[in-house]
Amino acid sequence: MPPSPAIQPYWRRFGSFFLYPLSLEPLLACLGIGALAGLAGGVFFPANLVLQLVVLVATLRYGYKVLELTARGHLDEAPVLLHGGHGGKYLPYKQFVVIAIGLSLSAYAASIGGGHLAMVLLVLLGLLLPANTMLLALTNDLGESITPPRLWALIHRIGMPYLGLCACLLLLSSSSAVLLGWLVPVVPSAFVGALGGFLGAYFTVVMFRLMGYALYQYHDVLGVAVDVGFERQTAAAVRTDPATQRTAETATLIREGRFADAIALARSELAERPGDTTANLRLHRLLCAVPGEERTMLAHATEWLPALLRGGRERVAIDVVEAIWRHEPDYSPALGFFVLPLAQAFFDARRYDAAARLIKGFDRRFPGHADTPAVYLLGARLLIEHRRDETQARRVLAALREHYPESAAAAEAARLGELLDRLAAANAAGAC
Repeated sequence: MPPSPAIQPYWRRFGSFFLYPLSLEPLLACLGIGALAGLAGGVFFPANLVLQLVVLVATLRYGYKVLELTARGHLDEAPVLLHGGHGGKYLPYKQFVVIAIGLSLSAYAASIGGGHLAMVLLVLLGLLLPANTMLLALTNDLGESITPPRLWALIHRIGMPYLGLCACLLLLSSSSAVLLGWLVPVVPSAFVGALGGFLGAYFTVVMFRLMGYALYQYHDVLGVAVDVGFERQTAAAVRTDPATQRTAETATLIREGRFADAIALARSELAERPGDTTANLRLHRLLCAVPGEERTMLAHATEWLPALLRGGRERVAIDVVEAIWRHEPDYSPALGFFVLPLAQAFFDARRYDAAARLIKGFDRRFPGHADTPAVYLLGARLLIEHRRDETQARRVLAALREHYPESAAAAEAARLGELLDRLAAANAAGAC
């Protein structure tokens, strides 16, 4: 399925990916990483190994934030570090686990089928690595990112351009070493480590920017939620978009350290368009990022959350709830009918602990609520799919069928109970 013609394909914007790391914030990040790499080259073992690991993790974390922000449609030079989202906090370590799994599989293949089989498997894993990286950035879920159906779905929906993307990434991954080899003879030896760190960070940012843009290019067929759609990108190319202007003004104020002015500008935009999701999201992310604005963020988030749920924006709403929880762990929606759609959205996003946290004690907090049977059913699914506690799940399903026999959830509970029975019988037969 081809992407919308409203956005240029990645192969026509290839030059822009090389220019992106030269804008202010990415350039400062690359220079900082280069300086740290230079420092690592000047200290003794084992401090140098620790610093090299810090350099690698910092480079990947920044790259993942660039990927995530680009995939949302932010193609301007908005500050990466001040935007919300999981942003790659633990993604480098998950990436290390993925690589370790791949190498272990290749070693096992070599032990049973020889070097040729291992080489074939390495090539296959190399083709899957970009898809894995993009899924990690989108889901922040290690298990989902290595699930073959999810990998195949992403590759299949992008189609043949995915192979072109892999080829571009392969060339870029070796570019820093090649360029460093050319420059070493003309660079003082004391600066080689710093130059290597800078070039490694530069080309990593280029690669992650490219992958983020590919996700954005195909976000409509991949089902990726974005902040800036194709229509706004097209409009910005032919006329001045006031929202884009505000984004640029906000970025300038943040770079200058004028956080109060940036917040005031976001508030003025929200006053003009009080129901606009983008304006609310911009203010929310700014309040999350600026130190000392926690109470203001909580007030705005709790006020904005009902509008998000009424508008069917549950995926945005769950990010807002998690931002609230970071500062107010006991927070729960005051109205019961907001709990189920939020918990279901958490469940669909595979954030199972958050879903369980939201529905815990629902029947006591909202006695007699119409959503109680559906909440029980969701709780049973969490016990089955997340906790692997089928015994407790059966108790919940039995209570649901006993206390709410006429509800739609009771009928679904009966079907779920029958499925558990069939699975148990199949497992028992297999054991015999």
